[in-house]
Amino acid sequence: MSVLQNLEELSFEDCVNLITVHNSVGLLDKLKTLSANGCRKLKTFPPIKLTSLEKLELSHCSILESFPEILMKMENIRELHLGYSLITELPLSFQNLTGLRTLDMFYLNSAIVKVPSSIIMMPELTDIFVCGLKGLQWLKQEEGEEQMGPVVLPSKVEWLSVLSCNLNDDFFSIDFTRFALVKELALHENNFTILPECLKQCQFLWYLNVSGCKHLQEIRGIPPNLRHFFAKKCISLASSSKRMLLNQGLHEARSTVFCLPGAGIPKWFNHWNRGTSISFWFRNKFPDKVLCVLVAPIQDNFFRSRVFINGKEYTGYSHHHLTGKHHVYLFDMRELRFSNSPYEEPFESEWNHAKVTFPRGKYTSINHAKIGIHVVKQENRMEDVTFTDPCSKTKSDVDDINSSDSQSTSC
Repeated sequence: MSVLQNLEELSFEDCVNLITVHNSVGLLDKLKTLSANGCRKLKTFPPIKLTSLEKLELSHCSILESFPEILMKMENIRELHLGYSLITELPLSFQNLTGLRTLDMFYLNSAIVKVPSSIIMMPELTDIFVCGLKGLQWLKQEEGEEQMGPVVLPSKVEWLSVLSCNLNDDFFSIDFTRFALVKELALHENNFTILPECLKQCQFLWYLNVSGCKHLQEIRGIPPNLRHFFAKKCISLASSSKRMLLNQGLHEARSTVFCLPGAGIPKWFNHWNRGTSISFWFRNKFPDKVLCVLVAPIQDNFFRSRVFINGKEYTGYSHHHLTGKHHVYLFDMRELRFSNSPYEEPFESEWNHAKVTFPRGKYTSINHAKIGIHVVKQENRMEDVTFTDPCSKTKSDVDDINSSDSQSTSC
């Protein structure tokens, strides 16, 4: 290999009988692409000092036990995908991949994968995706790490996803405040019992998903700008945490989409009924802030909500996620992807009929659904909003309208 110093691409891909790679491969400083994907008998990989390397592929090396040592700074690798191997630990020298922006680790077959906690401080690393590990353990860089003083720069990680990795409460022991800049956090199907109070310090966090965390009992802090929160199948979640997540002030102040276990409409909602649709009436313009809640046992992974105004459909594509037993799905209607926005359209000065409906899906348990509507007073003229048909003089008329698909109720 030493005679191939100008080589830019080298692939051992799917060399199923390859056992070792010569040390000289790690010294080809013109090399831009190095792939050993699918080398099922490869046990070790030599240290590398490849300053020009842009792409390193080591997935599907099913008995590879260690990630190669990085002997010097390598600035050109932007993404690294590691999967289906026996890698048990990322070396401290991993930090020499100074240009790395995206790290994926998935379905590593070792018992526990050890990761130096200092990796989250890599200068360009913004996206971390980890899935299907038997365990994940953060390691201190060295004994002196705790003596760095109280001022620690935050990690640049903005998207952190650790799914189905058997995480327990120790996962948050690495001083989670270092993730102060994280915007999206996905922790599906893990075993921790609490979400710690330090999440309040993640002021940029707008998306949090802990669905399938069946042991989660307590949420001690809600990030100040959290808008999307999903806790499907969190069957152990305490009532106190549910009340905190359904707080009126929280949802009136933000444009939220929340899903969590529950069987009741929040008491502060203006109006609710049983069934698959609900109506309200407004004058002049569509209310600036309308919250909708659906409570139902839904088996579809995806189902749609639809909005009609005077018989005209305004909803574009929207998807919601409820699964299994009764869940509360609460959302701000501004979060729907309208095909043509009702917020920008002038309406009649007379009463206009708005109807929100959830069409029946193949597995949707329609018979037990409850739907609620809440119009936020601080952002709307409540004299221009009503929850009973202003054109109807008797209750029977109201019932007839609610059960029909009337196209318009201007009067």
